[in-house]
Amino acid sequence: MNTIIVKSVPEGVFEKISIEMADWKQKFQSLINQRKRIKYSVYDMPTIGTEIQNELGKQSYVKLVLESDHDQYFLIPTSN
Repeated sequence: MNTIIVKSVPEGVFEKISIEMADWKQKFQSLINQRKRIKYSVYDMPTIGTEIQNELGKQSYVKLVLESDHDQYFLIPTSN
């Protein structure tokens, strides 16, 4: 998965994901399978497991990181 530094929050609706959510792994997988835009912070999601990273790669997601706040991440599916 490619990582791109951006100056501002990308436009569009993002689904927030956090390890504090019940069944967060299943929710994360479901969002990826639906090719939804996802947002999280290092505080909400300190690490992403290999299984989820692999799925993000298969679904052609790109990770956007805010230049002014490196703790905020946005996952966006790219078109095939």
